[in-house]
Amino acid sequence: MDYSFDNIEDSLDNLSFPDRLKSVWSLFKHTFTIIGHDEDILVPWYRLLIYNTVMVIAFFYGWLGWWLDLPLEGWMIFLAIVLFIYKYFYYNKQEMRMSWIVYEVVVGNDPDYPSSVAACKSIQSQIRKIAWLDIGMTFIQKGKWAGGGFLMILVRLFLSGVEEVWDLINHYLLPSVAVDKLDITSGVKKMKKLKSQIPESLVGVFGIDFLGSVTRQIVVPVYLVLGVLAIGLGVGLAGYVPSSEIQGSENAKYWFETLQFTWIPVVVALMIGKLFSSIIAQTVTAVKVIYFTIFYTKITHPNRIKPELQADLVDYLKLKGVDEVDDLDKQDTDPAPNPNPAG
Repeated sequence: MDYSFDNIEDSLDNLSFPDRLKSVWSLFKHTFTIIGHDEDILVPWYRLLIYNTVMVIAFFYGWLGWWLDLPLEGWMIFLAIVLFIYKYFYYNKQEMRMSWIVYEVVVGNDPDYPSSVAACKSIQSQIRKIAWLDIGMTFIQKGKWAGGGFLMILVRLFLSGVEEVWDLINHYLLPSVAVDKLDITSGVKKMKKLKSQIPESLVGVFGIDFLGSVTRQIVVPVYLVLGVLAIGLGVGLAGYVPSSEIQGSENAKYWFETLQFTWIPVVVALMIGKLFSSIIAQTVTAVKVIYFTIFYTKITHPNRIKPELQADLVDYLKLKGVDEVDDLDKQDTDPAPNPNPAG
């Protein structure tokens, strides 16, 4: 049964928070099921998580350390800054290695992480180019909120579209570089020709950022809960840890005139929230890399895929592993009610 990917996106956009989380987890599980539970595919993901954890903890330790006079707080801030600047190059390096491993698994080989490191040495310049483009897009994202007025509203709308397009281009470029060792320019030119090569059953996938619509609001409730807890602990622990006095305004005299409050729980809550959002972000990135690598291979090198995976990969690319999409497909295949029932 053929169904519209526009309907799928609309269905995913309208999900409640628990269903959004469930759909992401369902796709994540199915992703690693379809490629054979090869543990080497997870190694770049583990490394991304470790890198993010060290970077986030270093920053927040330095923040608390500057306030509480903890040892090495200056070095931790410096480490966080270095890791933040280098992360674009490190991310792309790990994503490229993951893409190469996925391709090797799909075509029937048994790769390992050291092999991916060796295979990607020849494409270091392409990885750096993509990293610099990522940095450029980050500056665009930060700068789009500057200024006001109708013109800036139009600029923000345009830049938001550019960001979404770049996210898709980035994930299409990764396998073209990892698999076929193409330069960035050649990869973009080849991508323009890909749509004419896409099988009819998969044409709806091209140009759709399906995970972006599912995960956009996952972290918001977590930050809300952490914020409430942090405020409560900030008041409750004020007498036991370093705290400051908050002066109430004249209109606040019915609640408090002065209030002892410690900001330590707020900083810790921000750190926990950032660690959680980083895990979600890197998980989504890993699924995207795997998905688009399989998609690229299915289009450009279909004869190389293991025969026993051919049918399963088509179902996977059509998001058959996501429960919400399966439900939509089931609704589309249910027979329409008879407008003139007998009796």
